[in-house]
Amino acid sequence: MKRIIFIKISAILLLAGLTGCASNTEVKEGKPNPSGAAGGEQAPALRIGQTTAGQQYIEASPDINKDKYVEKIRELSGINIRIDPLIPWQDYKQKMNLLFAGGDLPDLLQTQGINVAEVAPAVDHGALLPLNDLIEEYGPNLKKNIPEEAWNSPKVSKDGKIYGIPQSMFVRNDNVVYVRKDWLDALGLENPTTVDDYIEMLRAFKEGDPNGNGKPDEIPYSGRANFAFTNIFFGAYDVIPDGWKYEDDQLVPNFIRPGIKDALEVYKLLYQEKLLDNEFMVQQGKDWDAKIKGQGTVGMWQHAATYPDKWLMEVQANTPSAEIVILPAPVGPDGKGGANRGSSVGMVYVIPKSNENPEIAIKYLDWLFSDEAKQFLTYGMEGQNYTMEGNKAIYKYPESQEEIYEEQMYNIFLDYMGQRYLENQDFMAGRNQGELIVEAMTIANNEGRVNDGLDMPALPTMQARPELAYDGLWMQFAAKVITGEESLDGFNKFVEDWKKRGGNELIKEATEWYKETYQK
Repeated sequence: MKRIIFIKISAILLLAGLTGCASNTEVKEGKPNPSGAAGGEQAPALRIGQTTAGQQYIEASPDINKDKYVEKIRELSGINIRIDPLIPWQDYKQKMNLLFAGGDLPDLLQTQGINVAEVAPAVDHGALLPLNDLIEEYGPNLKKNIPEEAWNSPKVSKDGKIYGIPQSMFVRNDNVVYVRKDWLDALGLENPTTVDDYIEMLRAFKEGDPNGNGKPDEIPYSGRANFAFTNIFFGAYDVIPDGWKYEDDQLVPNFIRPGIKDALEVYKLLYQEKLLDNEFMVQQGKDWDAKIKGQGTVGMWQHAATYPDKWLMEVQANTPSAEIVILPAPVGPDGKGGANRGSSVGMVYVIPKSNENPEIAIKYLDWLFSDEAKQFLTYGMEGQNYTMEGNKAIYKYPESQEEIYEEQMYNIFLDYMGQRYLENQDFMAGRNQGELIVEAMTIANNEGRVNDGLDMPALPTMQARPELAYDGLWMQFAAKVITGEESLDGFNKFVEDWKKRGGNELIKEATEWYKETYQK
């Protein structure tokens, strides 16, 4: 694999970069001075494009740029950030395509990586800046704190050039099983382990009236379209549909491997017995949320390992007696299970070539590693979210849904370098349901399947024939099998047709990428 080498520059330039990032100059809120600037100078401006990530506090804001936390981070950083565009999470990829097509790009843009279909052409056409020299000159904290593995990720670098600043992922398998513990207790059930155990638990949820209202209104397991948050039984057979496996000297998509048939048999059974929400194939996030949180009628679902406390509070808002437990994923014939283990890199921040002052973006990201920034991004605003006793922050932990949503503004939305509050032992120790969070993260880090196609770029054949992806032709076939419209006996024909329609070429390209990336 090609390694990234920073170009050395003079000590004078490096010192200048350090000085610019280290200043703690007091500034006026709303119109701050730049770091290291003389009093009265105009603050350097930085226009940032980022997604809402579906966070309630952000999506409910009438003007995110007038938010108190955005104003505070301007004051602390000495950089006049403006979030524009704020990209809704719904149809995110489509909106990113439109953004690049329109040409009005911000100074700094949050992406899912330089190798995804909506960003890769911008790299190839020179629309994004290589950042090696800028990082060397203005990013000492970036170099110090971001590991080599992240810099070398295909999501971040290409042909020895860095095109993005990576966000670190502290949980590599951030998709775990949530189960209503109060339902398990009401029915006297033990925690399931195997696929068969899970099926029996779901049957009990359907037939046993665990919510005690005398109505058959329980939905044992619910998910969303394209198997979003619904893929855990595929993991039992090591065939998560959007993953790849290197075998027999080829990198092949999991959905054409034989084990996918065993998993589809399970989903067909779940669907036909109504153990799986029969609306999941078309279900969007808000409808899914309403069933789990609003109605409290769902017994099992999947989601992030990093904030089960938020889920618990949201479910309890309408079902006060609800309890949640995070369980290890169902294991298959090899005794393993779980979702695909993900990248060490989360979102990636790129700088378009149209930015005339790219050093401002690097300085801002570098500042996020300062003690001042980490204090704010963990504890929020002094006097409002916490007070100081000596050198210790006394934090006001959230006690309501609204307070949790607001906390995510500074914990997650504004911390471009990752959910670093999770590493703060003092912060986590005092948190309500802190043990639940730690348990969820422990389970996540102890399970999961290897995806040999991790961080694979948008290959030419995939860009030309997007129907070859797991959410294309295979999704259509899977839907027909699960609903009983088509027999699994047609699987071999499906694979043959998929290969003829470009799959063989895609496998060839994927194999070449894998060998070039991981076997050099």
